[in-house]
Amino acid sequence: MAAEGLIKRVHGAALPISPGTLPFQGRYKVSAEQKVRLARRAAQIVLRDQVVIVDGGTSNLELVRQLPKDLRATIVTNSPLIATVTNEHAHLEIIFLGGVFDKRSQMTLGARVLEQLHSMSADLCFIGVHGIHEDLGLTTSGYDEVAIKSAMISAAAEVVAIATSDKIGTAAAYKIGPLSLIDILVTEENAKSRALLEQNNIRTLLD
Repeated sequence: MAAEGLIKRVHGAALPISPGTLPFQGRYKVSAEQKVRLARRAAQIVLRDQVVIVDGGTSNLELVRQLPKDLRATIVTNSPLIATVTNEHAHLEIIFLGGVFDKRSQMTLGARVLEQLHSMSADLCFIGVHGIHEDLGLTTSGYDEVAIKSAMISAAAEVVAIATSDKIGTAAAYKIGPLSLIDILVTEENAKSRALLEQNNIRTLLD
């Protein structure tokens, strides 16, 4: 199964590979209805006049779509797609983090993005993760994404992750950090999410 890309071996143990390891276009259609529901829930977290870092990713793209059309806030993002879906949000100010565009993830990466993030102080960060695992923590499938995500987390007072249940208990190739980096997890209520939350001090919004 590992050879077929269905599991990941870590220290001799087999873990399911997150669907988040697919290229962006492949991920977009995975759990689409669940992402819409979770995004609506997560959109309630964003308050007027906040500065909000929104990492690239399909769940975060849906989050921005679900923000109230009259919301006044500042969105900081490294995703061209997220920046452009805000056209109907007349009161959102968009700060786009310029850098090297990565076609696979549909995000800008690199030193220029890091430099901009290091000079910022945000109220919220919606971080994109490909796997959430009790022992391995938060993981992503892109090596160059780790530094960017870490800088986003450091720049924000509160960190939120939106994750469909198929990411819980899975891992991608590169570790971002422990689960404690997240303040709020927006996910679906099921046995996997309940088990994870019982063992970690994470505020949760359940769909």
